Amino acid sequence: MKGEQQVFALDIGTRTIAGLMVQKQEKIYKVIDYEILEHESRVMYDGQIHDIEEVAKSVRTVKERLEKKLHIKLERAAVAAAGRALYTVKSEAEKMTSPFVEVTEADIRDLEADALSRAIKTLHEHNKESGSGSTNYYCVGFSPIKWYLEDEALDNLIGQKGSRISVEIVATFLPRTVVESLMTVLSRCDLGLESLTLEPIAAGDIVVHPSMRKLNIALVDIGAGTSDIAISRDGSIFAYGMVPMAGDEITEKICEEFLLSFDEAERVKRDLLVHEKVSFTDILGNQVELSTDEVLLAIDSVIRELSAKIARKIVELNGKAPAAVMLIGGGSILPNLSDYIAGNLELPKERVGVKGREGLKNIHGCEEFSGPFSVTPIGIAVNSLKGAHLSSYKVYIDEKPINILAQDNPTVLDALLYSGKSSAEIFGRPGLAKTFHLNGKLVIVKGQMPQAATVVMDGRRVDLNTPVQDGAVIKFNPAQDGKMASAKIKDYVTDSDKVFIKINGREFTVDPIAKISGQLASLEDEIPDDAFVTIEPRDMILSDIFNLISFKPESMTGKLTMKINGQDASFTSAVNNNDEIDIYWENMHK
Repeated sequence: MKGEQQVFALDIGTRTIAGLMVQKQEKIYKVIDYEILEHESRVMYDGQIHDIEEVAKSVRTVKERLEKKLHIKLERAAVAAAGRALYTVKSEAEKMTSPFVEVTEADIRDLEADALSRAIKTLHEHNKESGSGSTNYYCVGFSPIKWYLEDEALDNLIGQKGSRISVEIVATFLPRTVVESLMTVLSRCDLGLESLTLEPIAAGDIVVHPSMRKLNIALVDIGAGTSDIAISRDGSIFAYGMVPMAGDEITEKICEEFLLSFDEAERVKRDLLVHEKVSFTDILGNQVELSTDEVLLAIDSVIRELSAKIARKIVELNGKAPAAVMLIGGGSILPNLSDYIAGNLELPKERVGVKGREGLKNIHGCEEFSGPFSVTPIGIAVNSLKGAHLSSYKVYIDEKPINILAQDNPTVLDALLYSGKSSAEIFGRPGLAKTFHLNGKLVIVKGQMPQAATVVMDGRRVDLNTPVQDGAVIKFNPAQDGKMASAKIKDYVTDSDKVFIKINGREFTVDPIAKISGQLASLEDEIPDDAFVTIEPRDMILSDIFNLISFKPESMTGKLTMKINGQDASFTSAVNNNDEIDIYWENMHK
């Protein structure tokens, strides 16, 4: 078997295990063979494996049956983690920016990093009481939901200008126990991991065509224990949710109404879909035959309750009713369920439909393996053959283990973010800029750039874009923030602001007059942010320059003679730039 052309896919469900071999032939995916087996007892609840040995026993049976039919040895399997196990965290981050400088990709990166860091901290706090922290979760990834420029929602912030930008993201996490229990079951069956994906992604891969992914669609997988919901919009799945109610509640209602064992009630539930009358034996030994309508009437209240909860969760995740709802999973074919969901969402009935492999032109072979139950296992196989699956990594940052699930090769930056490091710790923050008006013109002074963090991985220094490998050991030294902008008046004094004169042949320089918001200031003064600064050459008369030559006229004797550029002058004569001044007494020599 060529791993790149064929795959053994396993859908380990709460009630049923499906195993199938799928082969890729150019753009066609062919189901070669399949096996379906129900658990002998209730060994899984809400998608979580509770009895590893019993689940492994069922998986081993499916595997061995396929091996016998196909005359091959199966060594690896593609599996999916239940979407119901996902924990999603919405998070926001805000960044102050200069209204005079364009928003850059670096600003966006820092903003996203801050938001993800906040999401991880939220998760950690959520699990603090139970003693489990964020290290007990894999961060699957995150998606931006909305960008804001000063509270106005925009599609793209790059190139915009404003004083404040912000982002809202949804980050997704998967409990480590869910992944590790799957791994353990595979190990018990002598199977390696071919690929790992998420059930909503696997299902969405084949039922939500690329041409549909811009639409706002809710995909609902109604299984035995829970109803898993994924919402797509703008080309990707941006929200996940779960309703802790599904097919088992319908079965339990039948048990309650007609005094049946769980297995007998499960059989009756399935017969409702194909027969006009159903027969059963209750726990007292009574033989009963009822019309399908009578049974449906008895369980109608719980079907309505399930539909209401699913609709309510969709609106909670999406903020409104979606454009359409696709139902998959064995529980989706319950009579009246799709109509009730449509009614609760105030959608036309034709906007809520049950989706199976029927109509999927690129899925061939074993046509009898069909219906809404077939979607997820086929999706697991297709996802694996496309190479779009997740890979599991465990790295150590400053001796702390960090779990990563990623579709692409994660980088050092990914590992640092998933460990909860903030953008300030990784990139540092540039010093605050300073703006002020100088003689009526706006001046912007940038703060110093930060010194980025230094990272040593497996003994050598690396940059943030270096891929990490499973088991990598990382030493992290936080970034150093840049210093805030500094601006002194003297930094903005030019020669044109000064007055240059000669007095008795000696050169003198007269500094200008500086004011900050109307108050006299020294050239050594720091300019405050948002200040109004004026720097102007001094207007001088001849009497003003005596301070420069350290003598007082009244202390001298004899006749005082003053000249500017060779012309006689008085104390009130104006002194201008580049003037040559002579001051002497008749009994003095120049």
